[in-house]
Amino acid sequence: MSEFRRQHPVAAVTQLLAVLRQNFITFLLVIFFGSRNTGEYFWYFFLFGIVMAAVLGVFSWFRFYYRVIGSELQIKKGIFIRKNIYLSKDRIQVINITEGFIQRLFGLVSVEVKTAGSGTENAKINAISRTEAEELRTVLRTTDEPAYVGIEEEEVVIKSKYPFRSLSAKQLMIAALTSGNFGVIASILGAISGQMDELINQENVEYVMDHVPMVNTGSVWLEFFILLFVVSYLLSIGGVILRFYNFKVEKKEKELHITSGLLERKNITVPFNRIQAIRFVEGVLRQPFGYGMLYVESAGFEQKDQHKSLVLFPLIRKDQLEQFFNEFIPEYYVPEESIKPPERAFIKYLRKPNYILIPLVPLVWYFWSFGWLLFFLMIPLALYGRQRFKDAELSFDSHLMKLQYRVFAKTTALVRRNRVQVSDLSVNPFQRRKDLCHLTITAASGAGGKLFSLHDMDGASAMKAAKWAGSSDKVN
Repeated sequence: MSEFRRQHPVAAVTQLLAVLRQNFITFLLVIFFGSRNTGEYFWYFFLFGIVMAAVLGVFSWFRFYYRVIGSELQIKKGIFIRKNIYLSKDRIQVINITEGFIQRLFGLVSVEVKTAGSGTENAKINAISRTEAEELRTVLRTTDEPAYVGIEEEEVVIKSKYPFRSLSAKQLMIAALTSGNFGVIASILGAISGQMDELINQENVEYVMDHVPMVNTGSVWLEFFILLFVVSYLLSIGGVILRFYNFKVEKKEKELHITSGLLERKNITVPFNRIQAIRFVEGVLRQPFGYGMLYVESAGFEQKDQHKSLVLFPLIRKDQLEQFFNEFIPEYYVPEESIKPPERAFIKYLRKPNYILIPLVPLVWYFWSFGWLLFFLMIPLALYGRQRFKDAELSFDSHLMKLQYRVFAKTTALVRRNRVQVSDLSVNPFQRRKDLCHLTITAASGAGGKLFSLHDMDGASAMKAAKWAGSSDKVN
């Protein structure tokens, strides 16, 4: 692949569709509100914008070249400002092969090559054949590093038949029903509906009340919020199904291959020596049933803040984690030693959730005569603090550290000693009196890092853990 190559012309179409998808909400708002104020002239400007985006897509395709020479991927792109990108294969963290709907029609795929310091869009080739993509991945895979870090060579047994695990239809439905993403979707829909002043206003509400029996102002708004919740929940279910349909993880000699997706089929390659940490998250809806989602942290996966982690398995029972680790990533396990926050930190865990509520209640009470009722929220908030105290846990041995904590979901993070980027201890004056401190461990993930924090731990235990994580004598 030493000669420069060009993408398939379909890349111009995918570039246009990417622009439309990234600005979908903006386009909806502009169409809904802009057309009513500017009349037919709006549609001329709107059509002109679409045509210009298509023209720029064609020029972007024409000016895009790539090749692999030696151990380096080179990309040349840009219409007015030319960009030359050079990626050394020993710095590559993740190779991601994706089949979009339009690409599938032409038998094409896109390839993203990610390093710890590059943005997600910098090394993306939008439309090449599957054969070219596999050839590119084979050439760029690093083959001169050990498959596992921290395990003796004789312990690694490469089987002739690669193990794999897929997500069943039942598991996919459970994952969709318990995803918990509907809260985020509801907030987005609520923000959009707040701008629809022509549809949701006092006049229309009164019209509905006059023509629909057994409806009053309160019930109209109640039904609206119920409808918002139901639509959000259905969109959440659909989003999970589209994302994790036909999910499969397969273990190769030195890497994991993860495939998933219905409309957009993704094939992600993660070398074992690029894995920075493993994270098991038990959501509020999933924990009662013993389920959680398993993530892998890699310095090259998804540089955007909201997508720093790669889903290693969308739904897995907690009691099956040990079996999964032994089968796919045997260098990860749960250390036996366990360190809990000391009893003297219990009251701090109870109080912290109420710190915001205590000054807020008098303010609300001043404007609303029943504002004192908010004091009753102190009870569930204190119970939440108690649960956080029970869930907090630290353990480590000579190779690996486990940090367990709860924000809303319960998170269990496993970090190899040689993958710790930063270990940090922080102490405020109130903690100093009780010999408590916060411990934060940072592993490389995305463009920056993934932070795992334990609050109000015993000072001596946290200091021991920080020295362990920051020691220069690390096991490789």
